[in-house]
Amino acid sequence: MHKKGCLLILLLFQYCVASFAQHMLWLPAGCTKNRQLLFDYFDQASLLGLDVHDYAYTQVERLKTGTLQEDSIKTDLQLTAAAIAFFTDVAYGRKAVRIGYDGLKYVPDCQDISNLLYRSLADDTFSELLNRLEPRCPEYLAIKKKIALYSERSREQNYRPVFISSEVVDSTNHPLIDKLYQLGVLDTTDYRTGEDILREKVRAAEHMFEFLEDGTLRPGVLEEMNITLEKRLEELNHALNTFRWLNCIRKYQSVIVVNIPAAGLFLYQGDSTLLYSRAIVGKERTPTIPLASRIDGIIMYPYWTVPYNIATRELLPGIKGSPVAFLEAGNYQVLDNSGKILDPATINWQSLNRRNFPYTLRQMNGCDNSLGVIKLNFFNPYSTYLHDTPAKSYFMFNKRYFSHGCIRVEDAVALAQLLVPEQAQFIDSLVKLATKPQKVPVIIPVKPQTPVFILYEVAWPDYMGTVRFHDDIYGKFR
Repeated sequence: MHKKGCLLILLLFQYCVASFAQHMLWLPAGCTKNRQLLFDYFDQASLLGLDVHDYAYTQVERLKTGTLQEDSIKTDLQLTAAAIAFFTDVAYGRKAVRIGYDGLKYVPDCQDISNLLYRSLADDTFSELLNRLEPRCPEYLAIKKKIALYSERSREQNYRPVFISSEVVDSTNHPLIDKLYQLGVLDTTDYRTGEDILREKVRAAEHMFEFLEDGTLRPGVLEEMNITLEKRLEELNHALNTFRWLNCIRKYQSVIVVNIPAAGLFLYQGDSTLLYSRAIVGKERTPTIPLASRIDGIIMYPYWTVPYNIATRELLPGIKGSPVAFLEAGNYQVLDNSGKILDPATINWQSLNRRNFPYTLRQMNGCDNSLGVIKLNFFNPYSTYLHDTPAKSYFMFNKRYFSHGCIRVEDAVALAQLLVPEQAQFIDSLVKLATKPQKVPVIIPVKPQTPVFILYEVAWPDYMGTVRFHDDIYGKFR
């Protein structure tokens, strides 16, 4: 049991009304109202992305039917422990979000759940406790609303999983109409719906799945639409848990969240989104790793130290063809193991390969640098960072999975200015020097350091608060 739960039980034995039964919170006759409220809370579990079986389910069901024969004090304590677990899950998430590297050691703990439960029972405000503990940010509310809709549709008497095989968009495609209804795009399964309306609704579905909105049932669109409602609910529940988990840390400070499947960056603070930027994340062969860390510095006109795999697999073949010309065209320097700059004309490039490459390639700063004019640095073991890029056209794609694992940010400059507002004008002046690259990078410390979470969520609200479903690009939800 959680240590707060142990403390609460000691406190709770001091409560109820005035006799032996007063040591219990839920079973005495005078506690009927709160007991029923607790059961009503548990009954809402599925709509909250939780599992009702996690909260003293057997004891609750026996109490409802009057068949419980166990010791009443023990049962009362079990209900108290279940109540603490339930409200803790509502406030903080059912489990911690999985990340490959945790540089924050973040554990949500911004509310005293045990004490709030005790006080709500003592003050007769138990009916308000759920609303008090739930996050109120628009993203959370949007996901919760979508869960309610999909849960309702999946419980309808005539519900069944639907598979669309035809690419025809007209009233003869009954599975299409059924699926659009299940997804909440149509309000009814009327098989007389006209083609114009159906194409409009297909475009709405394409928007939901981040596709070109042309009203055409292409293979990729069909693949996304054929994912079952049960799977979508699983993705929504996972995302709801994540927003609960993040709620404490974003209450009092700005927090960067990069969602990999969405290829998007969000700067949250409290219940607001301060910035949204399209991003480019790792392709399937070179994935971006989920992690948590802190932005500690902004580097203007950064060098790019080329990762070993990129240097040997992608650049070395081109260098061998014309070493000096290739390196000069890309503005690369060659460094030895001590960091000394070497003359590329003195190196026997033909003798080098993936297993024999005792050099480091470094791209000089400037507007053509692969990192662009700005890099946001944070410690992690994967050499991952946020950075600008000169290749802006890639941001126009809906599916932005092109990088080697780092994260290119379309609005990197605006993000940096929000992180260090006192340096915003200085950053702007440096950006305007793009045609005159600095000889050395300019480092601007970020104080206080800003938490950054790189997460993997298929379901995620966009900056307008609309829930979207993205490609499970790395197959983590399959």
